[in-house]
Amino acid sequence: MENNSTLRDLPPSPMRSERSGFDAGPTLLFLIGAALVFVASVFACVGILLAFHQIDLRHGAPVLKSLLAQVFAYIPLAMYMIALLPAVAGRSLRELGIETPTARQVLIGALGAVAMLIVVGGSNAAIIGLTHRHDTEAAIAVLKQLRTPLEKTVFVLVAVVLAPLIEELLFRVTLFGALRRYLPIAGAAIVSGVVFGVVHAAASPSQLLTVSVPLALGGIVLAYVYQIARNYWANVITHALFNSVPLIAVFAFHAKI
Repeated sequence: MENNSTLRDLPPSPMRSERSGFDAGPTLLFLIGAALVFVASVFACVGILLAFHQIDLRHGAPVLKSLLAQVFAYIPLAMYMIALLPAVAGRSLRELGIETPTARQVLIGALGAVAMLIVVGGSNAAIIGLTHRHDTEAAIAVLKQLRTPLEKTVFVLVAVVLAPLIEELLFRVTLFGALRRYLPIAGAAIVSGVVFGVVHAAASPSQLLTVSVPLALGGIVLAYVYQIARNYWANVITHALFNSVPLIAVFAFHAKI
């Protein structure tokens, strides 16, 4: 009889079946709650700045104050998601892939960044060639306004650390993870990618094509990174490396974007 001891010794998958947990009602309430927590935190921070006469809404908030408001909005949002996500998902944080990555998972994250750069850059170039429009994503518009070392430091903190941490928890671990219960992998990746792209577009309708489409394709890449690596930190690596490229281009090589 064949010895199956080797198979028995293999570690279990860190994630349960996608067909368990993430019931529709609690998941929807969780996502609505996340949006409310973020918006309420932003308004609270703006209210504090207004109370101390640090901003004048008639002239818009200074770049640094806007970035700080985003930082302070991310903190309660992260606490909210980490506290409630296990109950909504029906599994532990470890089973959701939130654990120390292996060397293989780190490599998947790095390769995912290369794939994301190719997909987003290629689709963006194709859209520009077809539409002759070059709309700027909101984050890139802010990047062009940075002047002081403190502004640049806070922007790097947001773009390379906080945004990847929060967005991968929201769009991949939660949204893609929930959609996997009801859709095949490709469908879940497409839907979560489209939501990711639309959220990053500004109010201009034209950006639904010029900004949302490339980032939606990037979101699909991120979904597959999560599906393959089964590790949240692999996604954070992909996202952080992708966001780092324009920063390196501007700060180190003084490129115009």
